[in-house]
Amino acid sequence: MKAINILLITIVGISLLMAGCVDDELTSEQIEEQILANQDSVQSFTCNMVMSSNNETMVMDYAYKQPNMIRMEYIEPSEVAGQVMVSNGTYIWMYDPSENLVKTANIPESAQTNRSRDALFLKDLIDTCTIVPNGVGTVSGRQCNRITATPEDSFMPMSVEVWLDRWNWVPLKIETYQDGELLMSMEYQDIEFNVDIPNSTFEFEIPEGATVESTDETAAPATMTVEEAQAEVSFEIKEPAYLSPGYEVDSVMVAPVSISEDGVVITYANATDENALSAQLTVVQLVESAYNESAEPPMSPEGDNETITVGDGYDCMMTTMETPFGKTVVLQWNDGARNYMLASSLDREEMIDIANSI
Repeated sequence: MKAINILLITIVGISLLMAGCVDDELTSEQIEEQILANQDSVQSFTCNMVMSSNNETMVMDYAYKQPNMIRMEYIEPSEVAGQVMVSNGTYIWMYDPSENLVKTANIPESAQTNRSRDALFLKDLIDTCTIVPNGVGTVSGRQCNRITATPEDSFMPMSVEVWLDRWNWVPLKIETYQDGELLMSMEYQDIEFNVDIPNSTFEFEIPEGATVESTDETAAPATMTVEEAQAEVSFEIKEPAYLSPGYEVDSVMVAPVSISEDGVVITYANATDENALSAQLTVVQLVESAYNESAEPPMSPEGDNETITVGDGYDCMMTTMETPFGKTVVLQWNDGARNYMLASSLDREEMIDIANSI
C-alpha cells in the first residue's frame, strides 16, 4: 500500500463579528464573501490529518506554513507509517523508510504559489460549484459553518460537504459524495493555528545510506498526434470508431510498456464539459501495445471481474473497481496483433460500445 499523493487556511474587524457573533445562518453570497476575504489569513497550523476512503483510513502528522510549505508524516496504517513528504515551496522530498529511498523534485516555477492548497481548493469550489449553506457543526471542538457544494454543468451526481471554521474559514472537514454515497473524507483533528514553526521543519535531511532518485531526470513522455505516434511503434494503432458524444482526442503519448516494447496511450476527453473536475474524472484512456503470445498476460486490477466478448469475438476481461471518485471500468483484451486496455468512469455499456468499435 503506497502513500497516496493530497489538498490542503484570524478573521479581523467586521468579518469576525459576522462569522463568530451572529447566530443567523449566512447566505450563500455571504459565505463566498467570507471565504474570499479570509483566504490564507492563517499563517501556519499543525494538526493530525485523517483521510478515509474505501473503508481504509490514513492518519498523518501535518504542518503548514506560508508560503505553501508543507510537512506530512504518515502515522497509520502500519504499512505506510514513517513515510514523509516535505516541501519548502520550491523543492519536494518524499521518503520511504521501508526502502530507505528518497525521491526529490524541483517544483516548476509555474506551479509555485504563495497560496495554500486549502485556499486554492475553496477558490475552485466557488468558481465551479453552486454553494448552499447547510447549517452549523463542530469539528475538533471548533464551531463551523457547513456548506454543500455541487458542481455546475456536470452530469455526475456528485456533491462536497465542507465544514468551515467560523473564525478563520479553514476547511476543517471535507466529505465527497456520489449518488448520496460517501466516497472520501478528510478531517483536520487537534488543530492549532498560527503556531511558531521553524523553517527548518520544511527541509529534509537525507538519512545515512539512503538511495536518492531525482524525478527531474525523468521527463514525461512527449504528447503528439496519432500519426506521429504511429511512426514510433511497430504495430498499427487502432482507434475507436465510436466515442461518447462530445469526446475527442486530448493527448497521445508513446511510453514503454515493457523493457523492449513501447506502447501508445491515447486519452479522450469530453470537450463540451465546461466543468474541469468532471471532465478530468470522465476521461477515456486507451493503451495499445504489440501482442506477444509468449509474454505473461497482463494482470487484472483488483475489483469485480467478468469475461465478456468484444469486437470480432475476442475474450475480454472487464473489471469494475471502486475508487475515491466512484466506479472505474477497465477492459483488457488482445486481437492477436495488439494488446488493448480501455479505462474510464463511464458506465459499462458505454465502455463495451467503445471497445466493440475498435
